[in-house]
Amino acid sequence: MRRFFNAENFLWRWLGILGDLVLLSLLWTVFSLPLVTLGPASAALYDAAVHVLRRGEGVSYARFLSVLRRELGQGMLVTIAWAGPLALLWLALRALPLSLPLQIAAVLLCFFLLGFLCWLYAALSRFSMRTGALLSASLRLTLGHSLRSAIMALLWGAALYVCLRFGAPFFLCPALAAYASSYLIEPVFIPFETKPG
Repeated sequence: MRRFFNAENFLWRWLGILGDLVLLSLLWTVFSLPLVTLGPASAALYDAAVHVLRRGEGVSYARFLSVLRRELGQGMLVTIAWAGPLALLWLALRALPLSLPLQIAAVLLCFFLLGFLCWLYAALSRFSMRTGALLSASLRLTLGHSLRSAIMALLWGAALYVCLRFGAPFFLCPALAAYASSYLIEPVFIPFETKPG
């Protein structure tokens, strides 16, 4: 009986991870509702997925809120910078009768943008850069690691579809997608991290 209640027990570790996934997904959803804070919330979600879920460092909500506060200004600026063109693209897709090749091109452009955003908010959560340098670095990462970008775009596209289609997966999908994305992003970020003193 004592082993069952041990905090290192397999069951309790997985329940703790599940609790963190639900909490982080809910925090991301709530803080993304004002669409201009989608960027800082995404950066905070990625950071918490890496540091709390993968590395077991700290408390999920504290880490999330700390990064959200830190990246609020630049994250909102970056979100506004890409949201305008994306909204225009969406309106054009809805309003204009497009031929099949143009529809395919538009879908590919949307997937490219989704892959770009994965790199953008991961970089925002990890590195201190000016906004122009952040956008430029994210674009280079998207193009330089196109396979990883495509996989992340498919992953986030599927998560978005499942959440919008069924609703309830909002409790897990955002944090699961960020966690899965971290396995594609972190190996690329390792050479850019500075070693402490």
